[in-house]
Amino acid sequence: MLRKLRFFTVIAMLSVVLGMRATSTVATPCDDVSTDTLRVSLITCAPGPEVYQLFGHSAMRVQRSGVDGFDLVFNYGVFSFSDDFILKFTQGHTDYMLAVYDFQYFLIDYVMRGSTVYEQELNLTHAQREALFDALCINARAENRVYRYNFLYDNCATRPRDRVEQALSLMGEHVVYAPVDTLYTFRELIRHYGANYSWLTFGIDLALGRELDSEATWHEHMFVPMLLQRACDEAVVVNDSTMHERRLVSATRELFHSDVVPINPPTPWYLSPMACALLLLAITIFITLRDVRTGRLSRWYDTLLGVVMCLSGVVIYFLVICSEHPATSFNLHALWLTPCAIMPAVLPYVRKAMPVARWYHTVNVVLILLFALLVVCGVQCVDSAVWPLVAVSLIRSLNFVFYYKRNLIK
Repeated sequence: MLRKLRFFTVIAMLSVVLGMRATSTVATPCDDVSTDTLRVSLITCAPGPEVYQLFGHSAMRVQRSGVDGFDLVFNYGVFSFSDDFILKFTQGHTDYMLAVYDFQYFLIDYVMRGSTVYEQELNLTHAQREALFDALCINARAENRVYRYNFLYDNCATRPRDRVEQALSLMGEHVVYAPVDTLYTFRELIRHYGANYSWLTFGIDLALGRELDSEATWHEHMFVPMLLQRACDEAVVVNDSTMHERRLVSATRELFHSDVVPINPPTPWYLSPMACALLLLAITIFITLRDVRTGRLSRWYDTLLGVVMCLSGVVIYFLVICSEHPATSFNLHALWLTPCAIMPAVLPYVRKAMPVARWYHTVNVVLILLFALLVVCGVQCVDSAVWPLVAVSLIRSLNFVFYYKRNLIK
């Protein structure tokens, strides 16, 4: 009953905000454009609770008043969640598409979610609005609407920005974005917007490597919809011949206001990656001290660790070698998380294979020390929860080397 009441309340709110019409035109407006009444806006939606909603969302709104008027949204953030979506996403083969539909249906999704929705009307000439609308319509054709999604460089925020810049360049003008005092790396931006989702940021830190630590230009910051909104609000359009300037945004409106950002609360400290990593480290120290005291080797524990590290290493090496995602080709985590970690999980059970296991652990110690040295030198930034995990691997490798020396070398 409460859900129904909330739904009808939202419908009533939208009716007031949008002035809903009994009929709307969706399929034909691209065929007949009246530049006198055409309006183009950048829509920015605040973050939501789902992983793919953490950075917010951007879209283009195109309106025309009059008898044959329309109110459309051009949404570059539509994708199909198929059975092989996760595999394709890991490979970097995720295809998004541009969808065009009535703006009221777009807005209702974010009202139901509780996300604030902003509209920035663009201060373009009639010819520029027409050119931009034509470009969006061409982009929305069946043969053009699908594009290869790239989280950092080609997404729902960068596409609208690029279309606006292209429309202006055709008319001999360009956008100048106001400089900012501080620029951040891609990793810092991801950590900021994913601050409440510690396991997500931990996984991203493991999966994405050194490129994520390069300082992003202000233009590159705009892959985040909220930062694109800020950049457009302070931007100016400059005429290439006369150098005349005007503001890019003529008006900013809140189409829907929410007092609460609808994101999940922070992960409890006792369930955070750091807490879990420290617990694993404590267990490892306890088991290792027992091994040293009894002169035995807890093979079962090394097997568990080896299987987990092997599976993690398979993912890391797959991303490094096979994925088309940005920032995966050079990743220092490949030094201590490798598919070869299956060796200490299996070899200690075969006495003749113990020397091979010893060589693995010796090399593992060297690679871990190299990993630590490169991180300390600033080659790549890592999540703080990684260090207890690295210590776990180091401790068990050293334990095996000393066990082999004490018990197996004659």
